[in-house]
Amino acid sequence: MRINTGWLRDYLSEDCKESELLDAFMTVGLEVEEEHDLSQVLEPIKVGFIREKKPVGDADHLFECLVEIEKGKLVTIVCATAHPVEIGWGVPVAVAGTKLPSGALISEGKFKGIRSEGMICLDGELGLIAKSSGLQVFKDEATLGASLPAASPFQESLVEVSVLPNRPDCLGMIGIAREVAAVLDMQLKYPSARVIQPAANQSESVAVEIDDTSLCSRYACQVFNGVQVRSSPHWLQSRLQTAGLRPINNVVDITNFVMLEWGQPLHAFDFDSLKGNRIEVRRIRKDEKLKLLDESEVDGAQQPLVIADAEKPIALAGIMGGWDSQTTESSKRILLEAACFDPVCIRTSSRKLRISTDSSYRFERGTDPNDMLSGAFNRAAELLQNTELAQAQPASAITDSYPSVRERTTFALDSGRFSKLLGTEISDEQIKECLSKLEMTHDDNLTISVPTWRVDVNNEVVLAEDVARLLRYDSIVMKPMVATTTKGRVSETDGLRTSVAIFLTSNGFLECRTPPLTTEQVALSFSQWPGDSIQVQNPISKEMTTLRQSLVGSLIEVAERNARRGASSFRFFEIDRTFRQNAELIDERWMIGGVLGGPVNDSAWIAAEKEIDFLRAKGLVENLFAHISVDAISYESDSPAKGYLAEEFAAIKHGDQRIGALGRIDLNALGIKDRARVPLYGFELDLSALVQVKSPARMFSGLARTQVIARDISIQVPIDLRYAEIEASLENAFSSAVANLQVEPRKESDAPVELNPKLESVICVDTFTGESIGADAMSLTIRMMFRDEAHTLTSGEAQQLMDYVVKQLHTEHGAIQR
Repeated sequence: MRINTGWLRDYLSEDCKESELLDAFMTVGLEVEEEHDLSQVLEPIKVGFIREKKPVGDADHLFECLVEIEKGKLVTIVCATAHPVEIGWGVPVAVAGTKLPSGALISEGKFKGIRSEGMICLDGELGLIAKSSGLQVFKDEATLGASLPAASPFQESLVEVSVLPNRPDCLGMIGIAREVAAVLDMQLKYPSARVIQPAANQSESVAVEIDDTSLCSRYACQVFNGVQVRSSPHWLQSRLQTAGLRPINNVVDITNFVMLEWGQPLHAFDFDSLKGNRIEVRRIRKDEKLKLLDESEVDGAQQPLVIADAEKPIALAGIMGGWDSQTTESSKRILLEAACFDPVCIRTSSRKLRISTDSSYRFERGTDPNDMLSGAFNRAAELLQNTELAQAQPASAITDSYPSVRERTTFALDSGRFSKLLGTEISDEQIKECLSKLEMTHDDNLTISVPTWRVDVNNEVVLAEDVARLLRYDSIVMKPMVATTTKGRVSETDGLRTSVAIFLTSNGFLECRTPPLTTEQVALSFSQWPGDSIQVQNPISKEMTTLRQSLVGSLIEVAERNARRGASSFRFFEIDRTFRQNAELIDERWMIGGVLGGPVNDSAWIAAEKEIDFLRAKGLVENLFAHISVDAISYESDSPAKGYLAEEFAAIKHGDQRIGALGRIDLNALGIKDRARVPLYGFELDLSALVQVKSPARMFSGLARTQVIARDISIQVPIDLRYAEIEASLENAFSSAVANLQVEPRKESDAPVELNPKLESVICVDTFTGESIGADAMSLTIRMMFRDEAHTLTSGEAQQLMDYVVKQLHTEHGAIQR
């Protein structure tokens, strides 16, 4: 919001230094984004004297002026008749290349073939409040070539402030002036306004019907006749221009001016264009259409809230007026409207229709149906009747539909509680004095009544902050805090998250943080568990419409963006939540997602490095399980989720419980161009399930005193036999072999020896397929490592174990030793 401090002073009971006024903005809680001291910014604006003036061709609204801006230096400027100028006048001149406070850059241009080298500036165009005619005129030739601030000193600044969404009362000059006056210990000076009395002839009374009072809590209107629509006086135009609005005509300018003054949007309809002396506040009907002031058209598809007469919609409620009911120079009777609309309703319509206006900006944040609405309505009515403005007269009584009055909120305060909140001693009198400055009332028991324009006050802590602001934060003496420290504790889930992140980052992965919202196609891809997608009702873009059900889709988009920038190695992971809906319940799960592809070691320089394939990706996941102590994991073929290739996919299970998936990404199924040019693999694990199946803390033992025995067996098995079945059979066979083991005698002792060797690892070290063994067979070389903790096994004992294992594999799976 852009504020001219000269305009703001109109609402303060006393004058003050410009520096004090600017400092007050920060105390109020407004974020100052830009600050322009006009006495410095307008230094490039010079006083030039008009030496010649003549019409431009046959254009009766343009004049060619020869302006002397320095002694002997003349420039040609084409000006319009919107503000007449005369020969001999000294006027503010901005030559080509000058930048105005509004950000506009003055440049040379041609009008009817005449080159214009600058612009004669009105007060409003310079960001100044018009003093009289709107154009500063100098008679003293001594001011020739002087800068405007030197020739006519002024004390004004343009300040761009950011108003927090919870303070819509500060979206008007009066709201800001109220806060500034409280900080500077002044009084708020309200503008003149009066309650309009019912007209003697009430033949033009308008009936108002609100279909849904939850969408429109109050609607007030009144008919005025005898309206003279014309240009606004310069004091009004300049105030609109300083705020960045374009003057249109006096009626529209009054509604815009009052909106900037009170923060309450208004609208004026051409009453003669309305049908039936009736106003309806309702949703647009499916068969209706509405042409807006910007000439766009709204239909019934989005069902926005509209203002309608007895026959048709005439305005888009809270956003923009209709084309057919706009106020023009031919309008003689107008209907003045003030209303309070539901913020969510206006925000929804604005987003869906992609129409944002100064009016919708205020209604989206919430307006006050009581004092602010009444004050703005009466102020606009008073200005419409002003003889300098529209000279209108009321033709009807005020129709005010306010079914359910919003009452003030009250809080029973305690100075002791405030003292604890603020860390300093606060008395009852200080609380009363501070909050009274903000127009809050109180009783002897310190029960505070908060005006309805303060929508942010929902508890006493907000009021404590108001008191601290007005007492000035720097006046609160800092005291050391006294607190008892407690020992922190990391939850099991947090600990597992940290452990997973450490493992993956140490293996070259980069951790990502992606938005939970994505497109519907990506959101539904890679999902392993049943559930419906969750759509966002008012998405901010078409790329953020659905809550994701998997992390892999978001990581694929990260990989694709990196590939566009020349990356050849991809290792990304994310630990975050996914969302799906099962019946009435929302299933929100913490997941571990990862995407990898490219060279196994992209820093290799001796020879080309192999690329990551399914087995290497599976090996990484297995190492992750080992790192976090999750055992008894199996990988099973299953129908892959959308986005995975069926021939390279495995469901990850712990017993019968599915805890994740691993597979090769099918970019074609997702409609994503393959810019990576290498196979990409994705995995996703259910973090909450891993917490449940995670093994207890590992127990460490001393180093073994005996030597480990390593034996390889090469077997030929059917090609469709799962390796997990072979490994399970091998482990069971080894246990049976131990029970049947014939112990060989030891030389060192005649005492009987008891052996109980343990199988420590089973690793598949080689595979082979080829014509020599047949198309339906596969050869595997499996390395078994085992030992007995007390005695070293003899070669004969080791061979007994291996022979028994091979025999059992042949019996169970038809395995043939090679």
